[in-house]
Amino acid sequence: MLFGCVPYIIGGYYPKSAYRPPAYYPPKYLAHNVEEGIASWYGPGFQGRPTASGQIYNMYDLTAASKTLPLDTYAMVTNLENKRSIEVYVNDRGPYYGDRIIDLSYAAARALHMLGPGTALVKVQYLGPSHVSVRMVSGFGTKYLPPVAGYTLQFAAYTSKAQALKKVKKMDKLVPGVHIVTKTVRRTFYYKVVFGRFASLKKAYLFAKVIAKNGIDIYITKLG
Repeated sequence: MLFGCVPYIIGGYYPKSAYRPPAYYPPKYLAHNVEEGIASWYGPGFQGRPTASGQIYNMYDLTAASKTLPLDTYAMVTNLENKRSIEVYVNDRGPYYGDRIIDLSYAAARALHMLGPGTALVKVQYLGPSHVSVRMVSGFGTKYLPPVAGYTLQFAAYTSKAQALKKVKKMDKLVPGVHIVTKTVRRTFYYKVVFGRFASLKKAYLFAKVIAKNGIDIYITKLG
């Protein structure tokens, strides 16, 4: 991986493991599957260790530890201070400090711009065991057919359409064809700034490496 300017690979596509450490915080029911509270992040000190799901923790994957959400599921986390959002794969238990509601990987925290502060006020929305279907629309209203399968490059995600359009305008100078993917989760709209459809992870990664040379963070996400 090209640490610092890499295409981060979204979690969730690892081999299953029979290993299950003790669950100190069993999942509990959340009304409407939405929770607001303080998020923190964990990184190098846990790199390479097994998570509660049995998968190995990789700080460069978009993953999270939760006290309440089922393992092997997805959640959308939004930084309520800057409106940036990221979709994470829940594969661990925690946080173990105070009343924090979710512990994010380094990559997820970086995407939300909360590395420096260390914590942030967030909203966590449960997505379930698979991705929610999306509708693809460009910044100028042009509609795209959702890809059936493959990978796409994501540059950012927001709950603010104005911020997303601003990002599209900035990125379009470098990568013509960048557009917005809209996702609705329980009446909350998310605007992802994405580019392209790639048949394989290798092709997506090779293209992302070229763009990453400009100092831009890129997140490779799986479609379908």
